[in-house]
Order: sequence, then C-alpha cells, then structure tokens
Amino acid sequence: MNGLRKLILKREVELLNERTLATIQESDTGGPVRPLITGREPHPTGRPLCIKAGHRSLPWESMKVEYPFMEIVEVASPVRYFMSQPHKLTMRVTGSATTLDFFPDFELIVDARFVCALNKGAPFWLAAMQWKPDGAPFDGRHLVVEAKEDNDRRNKDPDYQHKLELAKDVYSRIGYSFFTIFRSRDLPTAADWTAGHEVWLDRKTAVTAIDVARVVHVLTAAGGSAPYSTVAAAIAAGPAGRAALAALHVRRMVSIDLTIDIKRDPTVRLMNDGGALL
Repeated sequence: MNGLRKLILKREVELLNERTLATIQESDTGGPVRPLITGREPHPTGRPLCIKAGHRSLPWESMKVEYPFMEIVEVASPVRYFMSQPHKLTMRVTGSATTLDFFPDFELIVDARFVCALNKGAPFWLAAMQWKPDGAPFDGRHLVVEAKEDNDRRNKDPDYQHKLELAKDVYSRIGYSFFTIFRSRDLPTAADWTAGHEVWLDRKTAVTAIDVARVVHVLTAAGGSAPYSTVAAAIAAGPAGRAALAALHVRRMVSIDLTIDIKRDPTVRLMNDGGALL
C-alpha cells in the first residue's frame, strides 16, 4: 500500500452534497476483512489460490457470480491486483445517529484504459478480454466492484440502492471507481470463456528466470508479438510449455489474446509495462 493511500484511509471523508462522513477500514493482515466461509453455509463455497491476490486463497460464496468473476480478474491482463471483501466502508449522514456499513465484494488495481472502457458501457468480461498492451507504463487505478445476480432482491430495494450511491460518492472523492456488475451482462458464457478458463487452470504453474528469458527473447526478436504456438514451444515442448505460458500471462509478463480459442493459435504480446508479478 502506498503512502498516499494510507493517509486517505486514515482520514474521514466528508461529502458536501449528502453531508456524509465515511471511514474505510482494512484488515490488519492485508486479506479479506470478513472471512465468508465457516463450513456451515447451505450452498457451495470455495477458496481458490489467486496469484494476483498476493498468492492468497480467497473465499467465494456464489458459484454463479463471485467464482467466475474471480477467474476473470485473475486472468485479465489489465488487472494487476485484486482482493475479495477488501474493506469495510462505514458511512454516517450528518445529523443522523444511523450508520451504514458497506462491505464491497472486490477491490482491484487495474489499468486506466480498462476503467475507461467500463465507463463507456462495455461489459466487464469483454472489456477485460479485449484490452491489449500498448507499450505504455501501467497506469494503476483502484476499482471497487459489487457483483450481483440479476434476480437479487436487493436490486429493487431503494434503501440498498441509496447505500450504493453513497458508497459510489465516497469512492469517487478518493479517486476510486465503483461499478455494480450483473451476471447476464458482465460475465461470459462457457463458450466465450474457453481460452480464459484454460489459462486459469494453469495459473499456479511454477516458472523460472530461464522461462522468462526465453519468452522475452522470442517476442523481442519478433517485434513484440508472436503466435501462441511459437512462444509456448520456446519455453518447453508440449503441455509443459503451454502451462508455463499461461502462468506468465497471469503474472503479466505476456498477454495472450483470449478472445480467440487457444487451438486457433492466438497472438501473444510482451507486456513490458512495469507491472509484472514475478
């Protein structure tokens, strides 16, 4: 966490329009502020290990929304870091004894161009998959996300929606973006996510400095991009090369074009934006 953000999180934020005081509290461990899984939930839950969460195992309790969202952000090239249940936002309207607590589902650090695509109305998964490195340094922005089923009863609850609007105002005052995403619009179908899912399955593959050097060499020699088959073969033959290439994609050394099925030999690009996770 940088020094500026520490100062922001320690001070109260006053919103002039709503006259709201707000404080943000993070976990002392750097992980989720509210562990979701107790072993007693009456529905599927899990804790996958995520490279972009600092190699932490993060909890999910929605198989249809939270779990696929975690797959996307772990694999998406514009995302450098993410955390589930990242903090507790407490808001109090001036003159009222009532406080509103908000636990967002996720917080991400993403490239600014990705936030711009979301602001223009692009579905989350499509903006993530269509993003491509352009040679510019990583321009990190904080993005807070609330992930919802389309039929969530809170979608029609005016009090809950008002709380989300207050939260959005708070985040905007400290330079954060806030989006509510919905399953039908912002998450891909299984057919759309075939290539991304293959990368997700191999994300934990161990990579070495030699693997990195081979990939950098072949991509630099080719002018910054090359076919998937060529780059994977430069690491190792067969499944070992493909698994290591997937891991280097998640670690932001390279970016595989996941809008194309792996079997169709998509383009692999060298990231080189200063945001590698090695």
